[in-house]
Amino acid sequence: MYATQLVQLKQATATVTNLAQQLQYEIQNTTAFAGGAWQPNTDFLGGLGNVIATEQGVSYTLTNLPTEFSQLFPGYTAPAGVPAQTAQQTGQGINNTLATLGGTLQSLQGQAQNFAAENAELQQLASANSAATGRLQAIQIGNQIALLQTQQMQMLRQVMMNLTNATAVNGANQVSQQAQGRERLATFYGAPMSPVISAPSGTLGVVGGMP
Repeated sequence: MYATQLVQLKQATATVTNLAQQLQYEIQNTTAFAGGAWQPNTDFLGGLGNVIATEQGVSYTLTNLPTEFSQLFPGYTAPAGVPAQTAQQTGQGINNTLATLGGTLQSLQGQAQNFAAENAELQQLASANSAATGRLQAIQIGNQIALLQTQQMQMLRQVMMNLTNATAVNGANQVSQQAQGRERLATFYGAPMSPVISAPSGTLGVVGGMP
């Protein structure tokens, strides 16, 4: 009889020990993070953008960006005596390139103006994360953060596409201006000019068919 009671007591003790261990695990799983609260960096981001303007440069943070840009880069106006076709070809390429570059800066300005709204959303998620009391709430907050990260990646792609677009238009304008210049020279001299031959790295190459 005593032996049976001793076995039952050992089993009950083991059960209580297991329950205590599980309770300890639950306490650990519900202990809040003590590393400090999340803080927005809106002022820091704004300061980084203002560095360019502080150095008297053209920054996307300028409140009068379109006006400032057009005053600094007024575009092409053909001087007197330039043929209408030449003026149109030259002016169109230059002015379109300037419009593209100015539009790129304005697009960046639009993204920068959204920093405050983004940080407000992050602040809301941080508060919800701190106040989460259940596993489902924590999972849903994590999903919201993942969606926000995906949105940020899309915005980053949009910035890269803007910069790539501006680079492509600027490069195309340079090539076009070179081609138009060669055409005008050929017309002036009355003979076609041989193309520029690219030289291997480290050599002077051949320009205009002359050694």
